[in-house]
Amino acid sequence: MNTTFQRQASVETCTSFRGSRQQCAVQGDAPDRNTVRQTNARDNTAQLGFTLIEVLVALTLMALVSLISWQGLDAVQRTGERLDERGEETLALVRALGQIERDLLLHAGEDVLEPSLSPFPGADDNDIKDARGRLPAGIRWEPDHGLFLVRSAGDGLWQRLRWYLEDGRLMRAAGIPSYVLPLPEPSAPVAVLEQVQGLGVRIWMPGEGWVEPQNEDDAGTAPQTPARPGAAQGTAVQGLEIALYRQGAAKDPYRKVVVLP
Repeated sequence: MNTTFQRQASVETCTSFRGSRQQCAVQGDAPDRNTVRQTNARDNTAQLGFTLIEVLVALTLMALVSLISWQGLDAVQRTGERLDERGEETLALVRALGQIERDLLLHAGEDVLEPSLSPFPGADDNDIKDARGRLPAGIRWEPDHGLFLVRSAGDGLWQRLRWYLEDGRLMRAAGIPSYVLPLPEPSAPVAVLEQVQGLGVRIWMPGEGWVEPQNEDDAGTAPQTPARPGAAQGTAVQGLEIALYRQGAAKDPYRKVVVLP
């Protein structure tokens, strides 16, 4: 009777410990606490680490993330290079227009150039008179040959300049400064701006607005621009507009308005 009760207690005790029922049923006695702890420790140790499939999936994800990151960095680098190139072009354009403005502001006036003397060889008195009726003294514009200037070189010296286009480049040629007329012709041209398609000049006449300056060759044959109502006749030019057309850019030119002194 006592033996039966002890065996039943042993079975009931074994069922309270997970994973040791089979061992207790065979031995017929209560499991040892150390034995249960060792068994649980072996079970937990077997579950540590990653399987091969999990490692492969992680490596694949890391490779995809690296590829996407590289493409993003490459796009950022290309965008930065394009912005730097555009920035250099803009700075070159600003420098060129600024140099033209400075040359125009230093142009010679009628107090330096007598009406009977021409700083531009090849023009007769009638051409000079007609040109000065539109443009100030020391400034001459020819669409086929460029913009001609007589500007101060400092210390009482004067020099001739020429802005023109050659092979898609904006060129600036400067003559040797001198005290007497006729001044030496412009020489030693320097490329100021690349990829230029066109160069234009307009003048601002009070009461008329922006008008195209006439060439000396067609001054007597070209039809005169009709004056607007209220336009003042014989008024001096107050402003000059320089327009640069870039190759491959929009149709609208880059403009620089110079208020003449």
